[in-house]
Amino acid sequence: MTAILGNTDLLNPRVVADRPGCIPKPAPTGRAAWVEARPLMTRLIFFKQVPLFADLTDSELTALVKDFMRREFKAGEAIFQQGDPGQVLYLIETGQVRIFVHGSDDQETSVVFYGAGDVFGELAVIDGLPRSASAAAMEDTGVYCLSRDLFREHMRRAPQLALNFMKALSVRVRYTTRQVGNLSLLDVPSRLARKLLDLAQNYGQVQFDGVKIKLALTQSELANMTGTTRESINKTLGNFKRQNLIRVEQGHITILDPDGLREISA
Repeated sequence: MTAILGNTDLLNPRVVADRPGCIPKPAPTGRAAWVEARPLMTRLIFFKQVPLFADLTDSELTALVKDFMRREFKAGEAIFQQGDPGQVLYLIETGQVRIFVHGSDDQETSVVFYGAGDVFGELAVIDGLPRSASAAAMEDTGVYCLSRDLFREHMRRAPQLALNFMKALSVRVRYTTRQVGNLSLLDVPSRLARKLLDLAQNYGQVQFDGVKIKLALTQSELANMTGTTRESINKTLGNFKRQNLIRVEQGHITILDPDGLREISA
């Protein structure tokens, strides 16, 4: 970001790079760009729609928004890597982000996808330990970011923010618990059906004949998310298509019969 509202000194990129509001990667690729902040009113409108900032007073939210910095990442660009220092909280304004982990064999396993209004990197706010996963932009993405120290300072000043943060963490824990249960108790068709319904709920676009998942997902990515193999996903997707439950076009899946998928997932 090249400016913070009311601070024209930050038009100097060197000053921006040294500011603790959002710490740049140790070895930037050169493609990520600091960009000028949106007008304050535009940012306030956006931040008010984010559950993490619900019920904050106008003064609390304004002070918080002014400390967030903004960066842009190109499609496919790494935002941070597993093992990097964990010092920054991220909020997606536009685009989509994939969170994934590297196994011992260096295979990637997709954990979750995030879109506009979602917060990620939140564990760093708690413990400051190295990143437990990697994050990459799936498309051109704009994010707001805030250092761990500044965010903790705002939580001390605004108890409602701390309460919202605990609620957000509890949602993540419940999601993780559910995912573990899915992997251990369900067969592949049930896992995939649940995952497709979950993706449609979060990234679905209603069309005349169904709900299109706006993410372009490969079979390998679906296999990673459901804890199975690409071959099993290929076979199951074929069965779903023959049953007219889904349609697959250029990597995009459209759910034609959500009730049918729910019956399988149950």
